[in-house]
Amino acid sequence: MSETALECLARFVAENVLTPDQATTAILRDGVIDTLGCMIVGAKTDVAQRCLSAAAHMGGGGGPSRVVGSSECFSRPHAAFLNEVAGHALDFDDWEIPGNTHPTVVLLPALLAVAERNTSGEDLVRAYLAGFEVIARLGEALNFEHYDAGWHSTATLGALGAAAGCARLMGLNPTETTRAMSLACSSAAGYTCQFGSNAKPVQAGFAARAGVEAACLAKAGLSAQPHMLDHPSGLAALMGGFNADRLEQALQKTGTSYALSEHGLVLKPWPSCGYTHRIMTCALAIRARIQAEEISQVILHMPDFHAAILPFRSPKSRAEALFSAPFVVSIGLLEGDLTLADLESEAWKRPPISELIVRCDLRPFSPKRPDLNYSPEDPDRIEVILRTGERIEECCVYPVGAPDIPMTQRDVLAKFKANLGQMFEANARCTVWIAKLQDWPQAPSVLDLFFEEGFVR
Repeated sequence: MSETALECLARFVAENVLTPDQATTAILRDGVIDTLGCMIVGAKTDVAQRCLSAAAHMGGGGGPSRVVGSSECFSRPHAAFLNEVAGHALDFDDWEIPGNTHPTVVLLPALLAVAERNTSGEDLVRAYLAGFEVIARLGEALNFEHYDAGWHSTATLGALGAAAGCARLMGLNPTETTRAMSLACSSAAGYTCQFGSNAKPVQAGFAARAGVEAACLAKAGLSAQPHMLDHPSGLAALMGGFNADRLEQALQKTGTSYALSEHGLVLKPWPSCGYTHRIMTCALAIRARIQAEEISQVILHMPDFHAAILPFRSPKSRAEALFSAPFVVSIGLLEGDLTLADLESEAWKRPPISELIVRCDLRPFSPKRPDLNYSPEDPDRIEVILRTGERIEECCVYPVGAPDIPMTQRDVLAKFKANLGQMFEANARCTVWIAKLQDWPQAPSVLDLFFEEGFVR
């Protein structure tokens, strides 16, 4: 290539018109609404509240940017960090397949942090598209070797995507955008072995913060190496997954189609790791065919690289429950759903569920297509063995919420209202606000709309 990978991406980010078609805009619209709801409910969690307290102690308050769940404004980097932690605290936000990242919960907080009062919905759409393009194309180029090596791609690829989106929103030129993403490479870090702890949303929050900081530093004129991504000692080579041909193929797509149009978003009907959702779909199908008291044993089959992200056989905390296939399957079989209220009440401790968790046997298998997150050749599968010895099986390739089986806008709004909880039920004006949110891409000011008084504190 005559230009480095970062220069190629930066040229797209800074110069492409970024005008999605109606279908792509609808995906983006719903993803942002969904993530805003996750931020609102997540702001009440212990991890979000502790981070808020820590940011205030570090002197992050008194800045220009709003934070969900607080009446105080913070510095732009701190606001991006805090809003991301709130949005990702419950692992209820969307994700995308090629990068294996949670894109919107990194992009939206970062973009809101650098937005100005006159930032319109159209401005936000273009900046989001730019950031998503970087995340997904790098995912195509580096995964699944990068993720399987133990890197938390939301925290690594997400940092570059956030820098790109912020650069677009701030009007940086291609050279400045290259520098922003290069600087973000120097902050990109996060580890999957942190899953099941507070560090999971926190290190993703570091990515949103890093994107804001990198774009601001680049705008101020700081230099950085343009070959930081594809150099022999650059991010891709050191973090796994570097294949020059595959990287070039991914980069050649930029400017020909949008990654968001191609890959879409996976929205979550249940607050748990996305890798539990196929097995949950199986559990719900079986539940309709049996009586819970008939269950003797449950055998779970899933690809080994999915199972590796779900290490908690008997969860001891909410953070662990989000990454426990036995818990998710048990509550699905016994109660037919998994809700935020279940997590709040520590449902994994309830005797019927805890007793079934012990009788769950997770059996990972080597997939035929390890290059695909979801492959028809490698479905998740459940075997439920009844006390009579009868076996009942179900399998699932695509969970509800995936682009192949998408949530409807009605589903998205129902989830949003549920995340608002008592706020929605007690405030008649909330219905008017939600109606306006559905048209946020046409809003003259996204800050005025998203942080409308009374709905985000």
